[in-house]
Amino acid sequence: MESKITLTSNGDIAVVTMSNPEQANAIDIPFCDELLRVLDDIRNTPRFRAVILQATGKIFSAGGNLVQILEGLENADGSLEKLINALHAVILSIRRLPIPVIASVQGAAAGAGFSLAMACDWVVASKSARFVVGYAQLGTSSDGGLSFHLARRLGSARALQILLGSGALSADEAGALGLVQCVSDPSAVEGDTLALARKVIETPGAAVREFKSLVGEASESGLEQHLEREKQAFLRCALTDEFRQRVTDFVGRSSPGKAPKN
Repeated sequence: MESKITLTSNGDIAVVTMSNPEQANAIDIPFCDELLRVLDDIRNTPRFRAVILQATGKIFSAGGNLVQILEGLENADGSLEKLINALHAVILSIRRLPIPVIASVQGAAAGAGFSLAMACDWVVASKSARFVVGYAQLGTSSDGGLSFHLARRLGSARALQILLGSGALSADEAGALGLVQCVSDPSAVEGDTLALARKVIETPGAAVREFKSLVGEASESGLEQHLEREKQAFLRCALTDEFRQRVTDFVGRSSPGKAPKN
């Protein structure tokens, strides 16, 4: 099976690339398992001082694969819960890395793809990037810690407004809210992300690790428990007829070759 995740390096910077553009870097269990193994490799490689999470293709990540989610509901095989567990293991692994993680978003980050970007410490986004929240339109709640991170960064009222809204945040809108730290021209995203990572590694590693730990403990307290509540909420919504019908309709509208997203 062709790898969906690659790990390379640029000096002391680990570069993680999601490389499944044919499926718009959609998130499934094998994808999560691969990403988790790569994150473990980074954690066990002392020379790495920062991490870049990027993607190939026009889309950063289309989120969860709705075709597989629908099949799991129809088969009642528990695969939806397994997928959420796998995604949440990735989110926790990113947050628990002792070094900063920078998301480099070149296109749409939708549903769980938005969650993945928000789990990173910083985001560099192309001006053409979009941050899509489609959960409510499908009749379900969020996963991947999106409700947690939006509420912590924006406050409950603004977070709820975004989660219940429709459409997407542009890169500039996300930047104005502080969800994105740098908005770049499409041709400059890679270079700007690398420049930010290089700036990080100029700081003594011990200081970076201590600040990452201190800020993490202050801002991420209760994340693991919140992820469990988020999962249970998603599963309750997934049992409703409305969710099943809306996902069925959405999958039916998706054009051939276009990965569905949540």
